[in-house]
Amino acid sequence: MISLTPLKMLVLLLCCVLSGALGGYFAASLSPVPAQIAIVDVQALVKKAVETDQAQTEEDAKALMTKVKSSTEELIQRGVVILDAQSVLSAPEEAYVNIE
Repeated sequence: MISLTPLKMLVLLLCCVLSGALGGYFAASLSPVPAQIAIVDVQALVKKAVETDQAQTEEDAKALMTKVKSSTEELIQRGVVILDAQSVLSAPEEAYVNIE
């Protein structure tokens, strides 16, 4: 039978910790990162704007797009991809960005 001295146990423990850390690192680096997306329903925003203000001008359209861009800027800075709702077939409700 092999006798484990305190030094041998310490070396064995260190090897176990290092191999576990190395295995965890490789598992994490090889795992795919899920895509982060957010969906903006621009058509619904335009319909809502037309219903509330019948006289739409080009300036109003530019203001609406500026509002959309400013609302999604923080998401873009975090690396989130922004899609228009018209190009999405199916998505969970949490993916939709609410722009007031």
